[in-house]
Amino acid sequence: MLDQEVELDQKVESKCSRRAALVKGAQALAAIGILGAGVRPAVAKGKASKEDFYFQDTPGDDGRTCSGCINFTPKSTGLYGKDSGDCALLEGDVCTHCYCQGWTDKNDPNAKRAGT
Repeated sequence: MLDQEVELDQKVESKCSRRAALVKGAQALAAIGILGAGVRPAVAKGKASKEDFYFQDTPGDDGRTCSGCINFTPKSTGLYGKDSGDCALLEGDVCTHCYCQGWTDKNDPNAKRAGT
C-alpha cells in the first residue's frame, strides 16, 4: 500500500509542477489582457468630466487659466458668455479664467493638444 501512495504522489507532482503552474498562470493573464483589450471606458472615446481634472471656475494658484492652455479654443457664446470656450480634454463649456489639472502651456514649443 505504501508503494502505491508514493507512486501516486509522484504522478501528482509531475502533473502539477511549479513550471507548469507558472506557464498556465501566464497564459491565463495573457488571455485576460487580450480579451480586455477590446473594452475601453466611455471616456477614452470622448472627453473627461470636469471632476476628473479638478476643474474650477477660478484661476490656478499660480495664475494659470484656460486661455493660456493649448487645449482651449475660445468661442463667442456659451455658458460663460463671451468668455466661453471648448476644451479638448473636458466635456462642456469652460471659461477663459477657469483652470484644471490638465492645463498645458500653449507657449511651450513641445506641448501637444490633446487628441493629436
